Amino acid sequence: MTTTEPMPALLEAYFADLDRALIGTDPREHAETVQAMREDAAEMLNRDGASEQTAGRIIAEFGPVERIAAAATPAATPAPAATRPWADIWLLVGSILGLAYFIIPVLSIAMLIWAIVRMRRHVGSLPLQKAALWVSGASVGLAALLYLVRSAANF
Repeated sequence: MTTTEPMPALLEAYFADLDRALIGTDPREHAETVQAMREDAAEMLNRDGASEQTAGRIIAEFGPVERIAAAATPAATPAPAATRPWADIWLLVGSILGLAYFIIPVLSIAMLIWAIVRMRRHVGSLPLQKAALWVSGASVGLAALLYLVRSAANF
């Protein structure tokens, strides 16, 4: 039931305050609360007469708008947009480059340390970090193996 009948100024001011107090609450609940309270007020005005005294009694019965707003459900906040883990992407790229050029193990060692640090801090994409860890570890292992083979060949 929608109300089109004019209400006393005191009630209109109350409902305007209520509408402002409910900003930031669930939009559906906001609309339903205001509409239900307007309907209740219209029924009471029809029954008891549309006077300022009746409006004051209705407002006293409804209570402060702050109490009503505090009981309302807060509006749902949207989930933060997923961001690309660029640091982890570059970590994996660096690890792959270290594997491709395992002759220079410094890059692989740096990527291995970076992957371990990021994993221990629990930031970024864990799958990318694990992949970078394995690739960097393989690269460091291949570099160490190549060093040992060359050292053994020189004896």
